[in-house]
Amino acid sequence: MRLCRLPLALLLVACTPEASVPVERPPPPRKVAKMAAPRPAAPLPPPPPALPPASAPAPSYDRAKDLEERKQLAKAELGAKTDTEVVEGVFLVAAPGGRAALGGAIDVTRRALAAYFNGRFHRRPERVVSVYLFGSAAPYDAHCKKLWKTKCDSPYGFYLASARTIVMNVGPGIGTLTHELVHPLVEADFPTAPDWINEGIASLFEQFHLPRPGEIRGSKNWRHPRLAAALGSAKEREHASLPALFAMNDTEFRGPREDLNYATARYLCQWLDERGLLWRFYQRWRDTAATDPTGAQAFLEVTGQTPAQANAQWVRWVRAL
Repeated sequence: MRLCRLPLALLLVACTPEASVPVERPPPPRKVAKMAAPRPAAPLPPPPPALPPASAPAPSYDRAKDLEERKQLAKAELGAKTDTEVVEGVFLVAAPGGRAALGGAIDVTRRALAAYFNGRFHRRPERVVSVYLFGSAAPYDAHCKKLWKTKCDSPYGFYLASARTIVMNVGPGIGTLTHELVHPLVEADFPTAPDWINEGIASLFEQFHLPRPGEIRGSKNWRHPRLAAALGSAKEREHASLPALFAMNDTEFRGPREDLNYATARYLCQWLDERGLLWRFYQRWRDTAATDPTGAQAFLEVTGQTPAQANAQWVRWVRAL
């Protein structure tokens, strides 16, 4: 989930994409009382338009500087013994327990990102993304308490978009890491992607295998029972359908059936991936989103069926898993 979101409540807006700035951790949001602005005694004339100095340089982003600042920030937040490694040029992986303790997680990060960039996501994040890997719950929760005075909302991990940072407890398993890595990739590659396809692809790789270099596959996981139960319910069946998914906006996706919506999106992605169609569909939708905001036309072009026409076949596949 991105924060952006998983089962997290740390949602913050994406950071401003202009100019290099020191990396900071935003404080938790707080309510601010609204006050009425004083009314001027008389209308004021509009100010003259402000023009930038002719010699002012265009804002630029210094990736090397950002990497170095993030390395120093990681050591300040996680301890002087923290090991760091740059993966795929833009992901700074930090292991507070050292490489010996988290070498396996770092290797999975390296292999998963190599697969994600192998014909799947075309545009990489322009700015560095930090990945903090904690080996167990105690230091993971201590990190959240240190920064936000509260325990981490998710026991597994989250992507904090405003700080471009993934924070992970890899103790329970590595699947949440391969999930969270997807979110900054979708942000860079398909910034207008609806939540359902963003989370559907990310959730696909919660249960993953890496059969060979450059390949990553998802398989059946814990979300299946929720979807299967809905398909067997007269009350929920219409909500667990491809037409409902393609008509869903982000507010509806995050609504009271969020767990079902995650499962529906995930198993559509797995169904497409098993047929070699997921990335053709994703890329076609990404490239034509201005005229095909729901993705229904891209789905038709790639599969030869509308979501409504494909639904019965997809339901049979889900039930047979």
